[in-house]
Amino acid sequence: MSKLIVVACGAGINTSTIAEDSIRERVSQEGMSDVLVKRILMADIDGYLDRTDLIMVVSMMKIFRTFKVPVFQGMPFLIGSKQERDALLDKIVAEIKKV
Repeated sequence: MSKLIVVACGAGINTSTIAEDSIRERVSQEGMSDVLVKRILMADIDGYLDRTDLIMVVSMMKIFRTFKVPVFQGMPFLIGSKQERDALLDKIVAEIKKV
């Protein structure tokens, strides 16, 4: 069963890279080899929504629409404390383990 976490931002470069690296590192530490973490442009998100059994959106920007997948606000990766980043990573890992 494949799982995809997309880290979406406006440009798909700097802010999403920080979140992507943090999530990828934590997923690896958890031994979750079936999870792919990919940074994308928010404008391209529709092309990813039906690709896998689980998709999560970690947004680095405000989202003005709803999704039928779990969505996490990724700003703690940029401006949050270590405790806030760790708490967000805990939530992401918990969601992956549900599937």
